[in-house]
Amino acid sequence: MTIPRSRLCSRPLCAGDAQVLLLFDYETRLVELQAISDARDANLMELCVDHADRFRPPQGWSCQDTRAEKLTTGAADKEYTVRE
Repeated sequence: MTIPRSRLCSRPLCAGDAQVLLLFDYETRLVELQAISDARDANLMELCVDHADRFRPPQGWSCQDTRAEKLTTGAADKEYTVRE
């Protein structure tokens, strides 16, 4: 019998449960926040809700939040644009 391990936030020193995936599209300079899926991918950051809600994209990038409203602590479907 295998005991499933909880997925922890990728942020250092955070022991929160990961519930959000952070995807980077370098070609379009877009960061997307998605609800976590069952499949694991070592190339994606997994964040807790608190860190996902506080995330801001790098300068010159856009951020699209496509999480379901129930996962966020704030408003859903936030979209950020950082201008150079």
